[in-house]
Parts: sequence; structure tokens; C-alpha cells
Amino acid sequence: MGRGESEEKSKMEQEPEEDPGFCDKFRGFPKCIGFIVGNEFCERFSFYGMKAILTIYLLEALLFDDSTSTAIYHAFTFGCYFTPILGAIMADSWLGKYWTIVSVSILYAIGNFVLSISSLFGPPPYPFYGVSPQANIPGAMIGLVLIALGTGGIKPCVSAFGGDQFKDGQTKQVQMFFSIFYFAINAGSLISTLVTPLLRDDVQCYGADCFPLAFGVPAILMVVATILFVVGTPFYKRNPPQGNVVVLVSKAIGNAVKNRWNREEGEQREHWMDYCDTTKYEKKLVRDIKFMLHVLYMYIPLPVFWALFDQQGSRWTLQAYRMNYDLGPLGKMKPDQIQFVNPALILILIPIFEGVIYPILDKCKIPNRPLQRMCAGMTFAAGAFVVAGFIQIALQNTYPQPPAAGYSGLRIINMADCELTATFDPPFTGDNPPAFDAIAYKGEQKLYNVPKGNHTIDFTCNGKNPLNNYPVDMGDQEFNTVIITEKNGTLHAPPQFHTDWDKPDKADPKMRVIFMLDPDTIGNNVTVRIENKAVPTQVNHDFDVEMETATEYVVKEPGDFNVRLQYVNNTKADQDELVGTFSTEHGGGYTVVVYNDGTENMVESYIDAEPSSMSILYCGLKEDYGPW
Repeated sequence: MGRGESEEKSKMEQEPEEDPGFCDKFRGFPKCIGFIVGNEFCERFSFYGMKAILTIYLLEALLFDDSTSTAIYHAFTFGCYFTPILGAIMADSWLGKYWTIVSVSILYAIGNFVLSISSLFGPPPYPFYGVSPQANIPGAMIGLVLIALGTGGIKPCVSAFGGDQFKDGQTKQVQMFFSIFYFAINAGSLISTLVTPLLRDDVQCYGADCFPLAFGVPAILMVVATILFVVGTPFYKRNPPQGNVVVLVSKAIGNAVKNRWNREEGEQREHWMDYCDTTKYEKKLVRDIKFMLHVLYMYIPLPVFWALFDQQGSRWTLQAYRMNYDLGPLGKMKPDQIQFVNPALILILIPIFEGVIYPILDKCKIPNRPLQRMCAGMTFAAGAFVVAGFIQIALQNTYPQPPAAGYSGLRIINMADCELTATFDPPFTGDNPPAFDAIAYKGEQKLYNVPKGNHTIDFTCNGKNPLNNYPVDMGDQEFNTVIITEKNGTLHAPPQFHTDWDKPDKADPKMRVIFMLDPDTIGNNVTVRIENKAVPTQVNHDFDVEMETATEYVVKEPGDFNVRLQYVNNTKADQDELVGTFSTEHGGGYTVVVYNDGTENMVESYIDAEPSSMSILYCGLKEDYGPW
């Protein structure tokens, strides 16, 4: 405890003052405070709700890669925290706080609506995609610039404007106001980071994530924030602009630097700010600038801290994006919801620290002044990012690895109603040669150590005529699939199918169809429809198929899917036939085989790339340093 704090404590012990009750702290509260706090809650809901889904919007709708999405996200964040300087100058030197808040709030709301409307120009199936594949990018960038300008104008003004409403001597009331104000900020952040990802993912717009709605709700909240603030106009106390301290300090520093540069030879002063012309600038201002410059040393590490901290919305969200979202009985967490952990822990831990931890530290005489709390918090923050790095290493270890150089992968799928044996002819020799075990009906087996080049395989099965000298062409580090069926008692296989062993670029699973039905049996002009059982009328995909061919991979939302055969201009009486179901998970790759088992048409699905297995809770269970 410092000397000043000791003297203050001694004074308080000599002159005890009764601490006012909770309700007493609200006596004399200006009527307009409710409008200001409501405005802040809605504005923070709008800002953090939009920001929570921004990275995934850049990735999925604007089709940027991870690095570009991260760069745009942080450029936007930089703009949001740089423009408050401009907002403060505008408020103190020109418009005043009230008109600055009103004018930039309108700009802010326009930016939100521009971002929401531009998202309608997203990739298929959005309705205006045909206008231009890149039509949504200019609108999104304009919207982000307007939002950065808007939040920058509001940020330095609202809290100061709220403080202006109190009279001199209302210290307790002012403290209570800022406590409520801080609570409103975190409450808005908490609710929005939970709600907007739900609107994005759980509501479908044109069969895809509903970004227009997820951005539209924050836009509406920004309009509500502006209306709330304007409604309170008759009750506000508005102070006229009195000049901006940033401008004044900058001029004083510039004057000191200029005079020091032009000083007479041999002239020396104790501090370089002492060269400032005190006929133009008050001595108190010069003294305060000296104190400020000493304090600035403490802020040197803060840019590094915040640069890392804001990765929660970029790299940490992308990390969560490629994890397993399933929380068991608790349902599923969206990757962009991971950011809610921060405001949630702030609201939970602040009263615990203030009411329990800090008093215990005081009783144990363990120093916990603000600077020490900041150092402790940054230590925990550093530990959190070390943990995040190890989590990323562990996550990358779950990604599928290609075959070694000079080798390839081969999968055999047995759709013949027997136990299948596959042998290379001639067989490979040496250490650990590639060889297949017996493959059960509808089963599969994968090898990852087949030497690249051309090979032949003999297939045999009890009760079936064999298939000999089946050729396979194995490219370097490629993966191929061979499907064995039977025709008239003889084993049969179409040419090998190239298979994508890697995970999809996005978090959603990818799938393709291999069509093994004979047109002589079912006719031509058949379409395979994959429809999500949760929303079958909205989320579906039609594959144009041909006999014994594989379609291209498509990326769809994870879930349970029905597989239907759509018969077009066909003599078959049943024009729409449900032939089976299959399930997909985040990050997986799937091959769906449509075949006939001898009596009816059926479906089997096989995993090409394993789905994400690492729980998203690893990303969410981090230390929060807000209470420090």
C-alpha cells in the first residue's frame, strides 16, 4: 500500500463515514440515464453480434481464405479502435457530444443495413448471386467502413456524456452509473454473441446460413439504440464543445520539440517538455504532459496484448470452426459462439474477485494494487495463448495425412453379397507389403502403402465367378476407390474412382454420390436428391447421375439426410423413391453409394475423410482476464 493510500485510510479511520445503502446510491439519479444505458446496451449488442459472425461470413459467404479473412477482420477492428480519436476531436472541438452521438449513430445504422443487404448477394443459393459472383464484396467492405466510423464516433462520447449528467458531489451516483454502464456493455456482448450465431446457423435463408438475418438483427438494434438516445433529448444536460485535449496536447508537444530543435547552443533543461512555450501553454498542461509521458511506458505492452486478445474473433474462431461442435446432452455450440465465454466470465468473476478474492488477498497482506492485477492478468493471458498453440498442434494432428511420397492409397468396397478376397498380381514383396484381408459384404478396407504405378488385382468370392486382372493406376500420394458388385453371378467393378482423402476447406462436410444402378432396370433420366431431414424442403441437392460414375463433391450442412431417386419422364410408376438415409458430421468427407442388393434399391455411405473429433470445449476453456 502506497503512502497516499495509507494516509487516506488513516483519515477514514479517524472520521468514519457511513457507507450509503444500495438504494441511496440511486437517489438524485438523472432521469435520462436509462436512455443512455439502454442506448449502450443496444449498440454493444449490435457491434458484438455483427463482429461475432464476421469471420465466418468472410470465409463462407465472401469466399476468402483463412489468412485474408483474418486480415480483414483485424483491419476492421483496428478501424473501430482508431476512429474514437476522430470522434473525440469532433465532439470536443465541433459538434459536441450529443450531436456527435446522434450523427454517427445514423451512419452506424446505415453501415449495418448495407452489410445485411449486401449479404443477399452471397454464393448460391442466394437470390441475387447471378448479378455478379463478387457483388457482395463491395457492399460488405462499405458496410464495415461505415460501422467502424460509427462505433468510433460513439465510443468516446457516450460514457462521458453520461458522466456529464451528474452534478458535482454525486460521487457515489457516478460510480454506480459506470458500474451499470459496464454491466450493460457486457450484457449486450454476452447476449449478442449467443444469439447472432444461432440466427446465422439455425435459421435457413434460401437453403443456406442466414447471414442477412444475422446481420439484420444487429442493424435493427442499432436503430433502436439511436431512437432511445434521441427520445431522451429533453432530459439531457448538454455542455458546449470546449476544445479537444488531444489536439491541445499534440500542439504543446510539437511546440516543445520545435523549440528544443532550435535551442541556443549549450542550452540545457531538465526535461525536453520544458522547452514548451509557457506563454502559449499553461505550466499545468506541461506538467500533466510530463506525467502522461511517464505513464505511457506502462502502456507499451498493451498493443501486443490486445492484438492477441482480439484473435478470439479471428484465429480462435477459425480454430473452433474446425472442431467437433457436439457437447453431448447440452446440444451443439457454434464456432462463433466461443466468444461469449469472455463476457460471461467477466460478469461471473468480477463479483467473485471483488467480494471474495481481493478481500482475502488484503487480509493475507498480499499486494494486489491495479498494476499488480494487470501483470497477473497478462500472465494468465500469456498462458492462455501458449495453451491455444498446443491445442492447434493437437488439432492439426487429427487431420488426415496423405500417403508417403512414392505411395498411394486404395480402398476396396464390397457390394457383392459374399466375403470378398482381393490379391495383387503379382504380389508385392519386401517389408510390410500391401495386402488386403477378407472384406465382408458392404464392408470396406483401406491401404495407404500401395506403390505408385500400374497394378492388377484378382478378386474372388465364394459362389461367384472371379474378376481377374483388374487394372488400377495409382498416382503419387493419390487415393482411389474400387467398388466390387456382381452381374449375373460374376464379380464386376467399374473403373477406379479418384477419392479426395483431405478434409473440406470449410467446416461443413462434403459428399458425393456414386451411382451403381443399371439404367436397363430403372430407366434413364434419374436424379439423386439428397435432402436434410430437418428441413427437407429447403436444404437439398440434386445430383445428375450416370451409371457407374461419381459426382463432384458438394459441401452441405451436417445432419441426417434422406436419399431419393427422382424419375423424370420415366415410365416407372413411382416417380419419387426413398432409397435410404445417411448421416454426416462437421469436417467429414463422404461417398454415398446408391445400389441394388438384388431385391431393392439401397444406400450405403462411406467416410473418405474422418470428421472433426477434437471437442470445441478445448477452445472455449481458456482463462479470462477481465477481473484483473
